[in-house]
Amino acid sequence: MVQYLSAHHSEDDPGGLIGQALEMGEAFPGPAEDLLLSWSLRLDDPPAAARRLIVRHGLERSPAGGGPRRRLVELLQETAQTGQATGTRRRGGRQARLRES
Repeated sequence: MVQYLSAHHSEDDPGGLIGQALEMGEAFPGPAEDLLLSWSLRLDDPPAAARRLIVRHGLERSPAGGGPRRRLVELLQETAQTGQATGTRRRGGRQARLRES
């Protein structure tokens, strides 16, 4: 059993990776992409966890300025939107084409 010591640890943020980065503010060195990948690999449903983290941390809008922290928030927002578009379901590739003929 893995035991995390971070105060930011939660079901949506195993190990508190996202919470710690957000707490660092502009001091977060990045890269945001690596952090998001590490976070998402620990979850069964990253889009749902991202939606809950956005609400918990008040990240509905991207923070002002630039840098790795802003990029992390943008990536979380993109992750939260994954799979939410209606009518974008994959049809099955070759098998679907064979059924249509």
